[in-house]
Amino acid sequence: MDKLTARDRAEENFRKLAALFPGAVTETGSGGASAVRRVLDAEALAREIGAQVAEGPGERYQFTWPGKRQAVLAANTPAAGTLQPCREESADFDRTENLYIEGDNLEVLKLLRETFMGKVKVIYIDPPYNTGSHLLYRDNFTLSREDFARASGQRDEAGNLRFSMDSSAESGGRFHADWLNMIYPRLRLARDLLAEDGVLMMSIDSHEAANAQKCLDEVFGSRNFLNHLAWVANLTGRQIAGAGAVKTWESVLLYARNAAAAPALTVDAAWARQTMPDAYKGLRRDIREDELGPFAVGDTLYNHNRKFNEETRPNLVFSIYYRPDTGELDTGEIGEAREGFVELPPHPNGDGVHRYHAWRWSRRKIARESRELIVLPTRTGRYEIYTKRRDYARTALKDLITNIPNGDAQLRKLFDGKKVFDYPKSVELLETLLGAVPDRDALVLDFFSGSATTAHAVMSLNAADGGRRRFILVQLPEPVRAGSAARQAGFTDICQIGRERIRRAAAKIAGDRPEAVFDGGFRVLRWEARCPPDQGGAEPENFI
Repeated sequence: MDKLTARDRAEENFRKLAALFPGAVTETGSGGASAVRRVLDAEALAREIGAQVAEGPGERYQFTWPGKRQAVLAANTPAAGTLQPCREESADFDRTENLYIEGDNLEVLKLLRETFMGKVKVIYIDPPYNTGSHLLYRDNFTLSREDFARASGQRDEAGNLRFSMDSSAESGGRFHADWLNMIYPRLRLARDLLAEDGVLMMSIDSHEAANAQKCLDEVFGSRNFLNHLAWVANLTGRQIAGAGAVKTWESVLLYARNAAAAPALTVDAAWARQTMPDAYKGLRRDIREDELGPFAVGDTLYNHNRKFNEETRPNLVFSIYYRPDTGELDTGEIGEAREGFVELPPHPNGDGVHRYHAWRWSRRKIARESRELIVLPTRTGRYEIYTKRRDYARTALKDLITNIPNGDAQLRKLFDGKKVFDYPKSVELLETLLGAVPDRDALVLDFFSGSATTAHAVMSLNAADGGRRRFILVQLPEPVRAGSAARQAGFTDICQIGRERIRRAAAKIAGDRPEAVFDGGFRVLRWEARCPPDQGGAEPENFI
């Protein structure tokens, strides 16, 4: 990115569509050539791609809210500023690969897109929870009370009420719309940054969890939804309102850029048993060794799902033949006579309709990877076939995360017992989530960085496993409250707290693990609303 400025995304998308479907481009306007504009004809475009266009006011499934059209436009307009280096506030500026960016994340994401499009492996965000108060991110498409009334149809164009308004419902709807108008364009930009096998993780509470999932479904596609994790953050429970059950958990929504390319998420099995015994109890492995090294006996080879049978998967229903004296494996038709071999037929299907379960592996895969299978005797004198697990030290991450406390105590320890930040995220939670992604060189982005828990977790993970993960944090310089512990400690905004937290966390990790090699620095960049004046045509240095 030459000038650290972003292109007009809408114009770029128009040019791409026009190049692909020139027959869908037409002109509109009158009064001379200067007033004529090239536009896309939606009906012509639909004909070009063989799709149907939804017309008229007919009912259809959709997720919308007042202000959505402007929110879409906000994601496509070019950034209105640049990123400027702040060496004096950085740590190891010239060598570090980590970035700490101060500014409005909507504008910063547009700038990052020019350099990091398709390169980010993990995005973790903990956006502002919607408690009904005004959001700090007051974009120019958030709605006033009167704007909301008109956009939602409660007032006509003349400003007259169409029907009696419930003030609580109006304000609730308006704040939901404000939150969606804030988060939607940022998610659209975030998706552009994710790699093909990248994953987005969003912490959210019950106020906007349903809307957040619908919003993510629209941006990423519902087919790319991976998980709705439950983090049991407070087993004692928190009774906010007088009615209903106490709240013990928070949501973490997981989405992939492309679910087909997304990695399996795993955690260290020994750590999981020790840290979360309720969720991972009974996780014991039968460890053995062959000519390739140690392995754990994995799952049986047959598919437990009765829906996979000789009718639905005929190519996966056959017999496996095992020679006990040599360990040789072969496949064949059910009921064949093979001298010296024992037949291992597919398991009986108990659905009352079909005879067999299917195998999980095909004949070709069994022939190619038979050394990754093991046949063991059963108590009834027969045999069962299992897969070998070479990565037995890890196990699949479950959608229930327990026994991991919130981050308040750990942050207090870093700041000499002072409570400099309300509701910081847990470092252990972030280590669990980020560490579950197999890429140890992953680029991690957090554009609601708050107290910089994500940076702390990235450095801690790298020190523990030798990874080279890098982080990019983005935070608005929100002022801290007058009279707060943070203000008394000398901090005037959240960015100062985040940067100091990274410094202190890096020092503590280095002290706890003197042998570890990790990047504890960060390069500070600050978003400025105006481009710097041209100085003799010299290009500003690209610091990202």
